[in-house]
Amino acid sequence: MSGYKDTPTLGIVNTGTGFYEIQVSYTIFYAPNELLFPEGWFDSVALFESDKGEVLGGGDDRLFDLEPRFFFPQSTEETRTFSILRTRDQLGTESGGEEIYAVVHHVRGIQHV
Repeated sequence: MSGYKDTPTLGIVNTGTGFYEIQVSYTIFYAPNELLFPEGWFDSVALFESDKGEVLGGGDDRLFDLEPRFFFPQSTEETRTFSILRTRDQLGTESGGEEIYAVVHHVRGIQHV
């Protein structure tokens, strides 16, 4: 049965062009029979800005979701990466420093039919 190796990693780089490049990577394991599933797999990512410790509290802010990507895994261990460009305004929801985290969604293709 498929499963994650570790939690997703997130990196943000200021490109110097007014955009930030966000890279989210995760490593997934597949059982050998899962490589043969004819319906394939989907993955997507959602970015959030944490409101932990904010004076007014509240829930975390969902910044955006990427559309699911369809794929067939090629080996029993794969590292998958999302690369996203966003402006500072698209990433900032409050004044001051932002704590951004990612949630990766990974499902077998039959769950999207």
